[in-house]
Amino acid sequence: MRHKKIKYSVISLCLLFSITGTGSVSGQERLMDVIEGELRIYFKELGKEKVPPYFMSCRVDDVTTTSVDASFGVVNGVTKNRIVAALPEVRVGSPEFDNFHNNTPGTTISFFAPPEPILLPYESTGSESAIKQILWNEFLSRYKYGVASYQAMRSAKGVRAEESDKSPDFTQVEVVNYHEEPLNMDKALMDVEKSKSIAKKYSALFLQYPDIIRGSVSVRQEIIRKYYISTEGARIAHNLTHNFLMVRAAVKADDGMDLPLAITYFSFDRDGFPDEEVIKKDILNLADRLIKLKNAPVVQPYTGPALLSGSTSGVFFHEIFGHRIEGQKMKSDGDGQTFKKMIGKQVLPLTMSVYDDPSLEVYKGMDLNGHYKFDDQGVKGERVTVVKEGILNDFLMTRTAIDGFPRSNGHSRAEVGYDPTSRQSNLIIETSDYKSEEELRQMLKDEAASQGKDYGFFFKEVTGGFTMTGRNSPNAFNVTPLEVYKVYVDGREDELVRGVDLIGTPLSMFSNIICAGGVTESFVGSCGSISGYVPVSAISPAILVNKVELQMKPRSRNLPPVLARP
Repeated sequence: MRHKKIKYSVISLCLLFSITGTGSVSGQERLMDVIEGELRIYFKELGKEKVPPYFMSCRVDDVTTTSVDASFGVVNGVTKNRIVAALPEVRVGSPEFDNFHNNTPGTTISFFAPPEPILLPYESTGSESAIKQILWNEFLSRYKYGVASYQAMRSAKGVRAEESDKSPDFTQVEVVNYHEEPLNMDKALMDVEKSKSIAKKYSALFLQYPDIIRGSVSVRQEIIRKYYISTEGARIAHNLTHNFLMVRAAVKADDGMDLPLAITYFSFDRDGFPDEEVIKKDILNLADRLIKLKNAPVVQPYTGPALLSGSTSGVFFHEIFGHRIEGQKMKSDGDGQTFKKMIGKQVLPLTMSVYDDPSLEVYKGMDLNGHYKFDDQGVKGERVTVVKEGILNDFLMTRTAIDGFPRSNGHSRAEVGYDPTSRQSNLIIETSDYKSEEELRQMLKDEAASQGKDYGFFFKEVTGGFTMTGRNSPNAFNVTPLEVYKVYVDGREDELVRGVDLIGTPLSMFSNIICAGGVTESFVGSCGSISGYVPVSAISPAILVNKVELQMKPRSRNLPPVLARP
């Protein structure tokens, strides 16, 4: 079984362009030959310059996206898009100190807008001159930018204090040649007519709930073929396929607060979603919960114990821990470096371990969209045991070293058009001493009573969150709950509440973890950072925390619609 229901959060900005064809296999493979030939020429000719490159590479993402959207039983959008985008890399200087030092990008970027993808023709056959022209222009532009960046940073070294981390900017890796055959697109592409029928049928279920103001279902597929070629001799081609069935609905409370809930089913197989009756039951359950949420009371700020469901814990670990074990960002003295000097020290209960494994496709029947074979620097994705029995052990590394960690473990990732950096993939949290659900609930009540509280909180579902890791801002996190319950000490029925965010700082929160449950849940989503949005998963059991902090969340001042929904 590979069609488990999962929690999903995605905030993405995509640059996609309509297409009429999918390209031939021979054309796709000819592209690698063209790029390899051009790389050889550029490397030789630029090597004659005063500041020569010592390494060059080119990453290409060929992404075909198909999406069907329906709302309240009516299809309101069908899109088919494809981009073929190149990302050149030019390194000047030396592996010890180069133009990417201190996380400097390979070209000009804006904080307010994503980089423009470098688009290539879909068909390589007959388009070689156009491809060469595009590559020539972009490689030359990045070479000039790289030289300017390198010279500026070399000059700055003489007038600035010595950096604390003197490890190399670029390390050696095993050169890989790997080739997967392109997918047969006729067999791989989703059936649009079937997807339209599914989206209409499932979204129509919301029509029986007048208070639901938004009720939609989307069927989405991404077929990705990735290429990587370097002057070291790497030559890699591999495929990824992601299929989603996403259900989203929302109500508006009488005080104006927007209250959304969502379900997403994810599968590598286009036909891997659950049976119809299972999905219908889940949708009706979601709708019933929304109606209850609309009438739930708003909770006040709070500090005290809380029980986090498995999916909530996955987001919790992703935000407060995962972003602080991404090695490349620790190279900069501007990073908070929360855990950099804590290798060999206890950071979690001795019963808990954490690892990140991009090679993992399925975990206990759940497909994981953080899976990949090779990262965006052509390095095989490896399992990294970050925490072993409570002790911090390792970091997620790229080819940029940090003190004590001189090699990549295949965690260099990026969205189309972005330079890669250290990112999470499939973050797995496990415990060797788990408690049952009943034990966790009783421990929550006991902890609340010991702190003089009438209740603790149970966080059942969240939508995502964000964190800040730099030194120029509070090193804090914010997780956005969707479904939260008060669990009363005196045995009263759990009370659904709304209107809070879960906030805190990482070291404080980690020190408050008491224990974990035995049943794991997955959170599958899209994570945004300096290298754009990348697919990630987190697997975790429920965890009990002796103290969390809740703050009231912002809400809309707009009242519910005056007119009833048609």
